[in-house]
Formats: sequence, C-alpha cells, structure tokens
Amino acid sequence: MEVVACVKLVYDETQMPVEGDRLLVDQAPVKISDIDRNAIEEAVKIKEELGGRVTLAVVVTGSFDEAILKEALAMGADRALIVEGDVVKGHNPYRTAQAIVKALERDGINPDLVVCGEGSSDQYSCALPAMIAEILSLPVATFVGRLEVKEDKLVVERYLEWGFETAEVPLPAVISVTSEVNEPRIPTVLQIMKAGKKERSTVDASELDLKFPPIELVEMKAYVKERRREKIEGGVDEVVDRIVKVLEEKGVI
Repeated sequence: MEVVACVKLVYDETQMPVEGDRLLVDQAPVKISDIDRNAIEEAVKIKEELGGRVTLAVVVTGSFDEAILKEALAMGADRALIVEGDVVKGHNPYRTAQAIVKALERDGINPDLVVCGEGSSDQYSCALPAMIAEILSLPVATFVGRLEVKEDKLVVERYLEWGFETAEVPLPAVISVTSEVNEPRIPTVLQIMKAGKKERSTVDASELDLKFPPIELVEMKAYVKERRREKIEGGVDEVVDRIVKVLEEKGVI
C-alpha cells in the first residue's frame, strides 16, 4: 500500500520568545507539528499491517531542521519528499496542497492513502486535507479518530463537535486524523541515526509551476494583558471598600 503522510515543521510555540507584543518567531526552535506525529504513526501502522511504503511529504514553508526530519523518518517512514524554495515560504494552504500533489506526481508516486494531521499547530486552518483531495479528485474524511482498512475501503470514525460519525470511504482517499487516533511512538537514538541513511528526494518549488492566489501575512502580535497597577492604601474598611468598588467597575461582582 502506498501511503503518504504530510508533515509540517513549525516553530515550537511553547518556546516562543516574546518582546512586548512582538513574537520573536525566528528565535524559536523547530518541531514536527503536533498532530502530524499522529499522521505519521497511523501511516506507519497501516504499512506494518498491510505492507507497502510510507513517504513523508514535507513542504518547507519556514525554518527547516534536518535533525527534526530524521526524527520523523525514524518513526518508521521509508523515505521523504521535500519541497523547498522561496515560492513556498509563508502561509498559504492551497499553495502547499498544490506543491504536495505536483511533487508526488513528479516523483511518480500514486498514493492509495494520504494522511494529514487535522490541522497544523501554528496556523490550524484545517484546510490542507480537503484541498489535496480536491486537486487529486479523491474522497476525503476529516477529523478521523479511529480507522480500519477493509479491502478497498476505509471505515472511519469522525470525532466532531456534536458527537461521533461513522463513515465508509473508498480507496484511494485523503484523511485527516485527530490526536485521539493513536499514541505516536518515540524513536530510539539508534533509529534516528539510521534514519539519516533513508532515501530522500528534494524538489525546488520553482520547478513545479505552481499557480495560486497570493496570501500576505501582514502582522502577527502576541496577546498582551495590562495589569491595573493600582496601589490601595488606608485602613482595612477603606481598602476593602475600594477593592469591592474596583471589582464592580470591572463587572467581576
């Protein structure tokens, strides 16, 4: 079975430096987008059950860390297909979807299943899986929390806001998975070292003839909450009355 797992390298939001209302994005380390780990794990589990090959499709939209890619390969994928270049920098899900599809075609990969995380941990547009499916003219099932491969179809359980939905999807198909679908494995140091020898193919996005509407990220600011910084002095009754008055003004009580 030919399985493609879409992987995005994102800035680690838990280690994002902040200066006033500015996010110092370029100073944050890179990691695998959280739910993309679940996508890799599910792709590898399917390969282990049914045989075949897992290809990681990576579009370099920002900073890139070779060590992080090795970690993703060490989880059990067989090879990586990397699309890079100024053309794909920044946030544009349709451009990313088109880059993935055209890179797969260029590499001669005709996937039976494309697995994505439900959304990237930086932008979380949740748009990429449906866009890939539209370009490939394939059925798509999103927010999959459980799945089973049965001959030429998938039986999936979708985790939605109002409950659960069970559906059958013919193969080939595109799916997005939630974090509940599995527990991603943690590769050993030896597996990570061996991953450096796995096959990888790099494509310059300028060679893919991408056509997409432009999206410009104008500004990104951190949420800043200013404290009242009011010093209350006086006797106990006076201080309590003032505190109550302030809380009433703010609608707390």
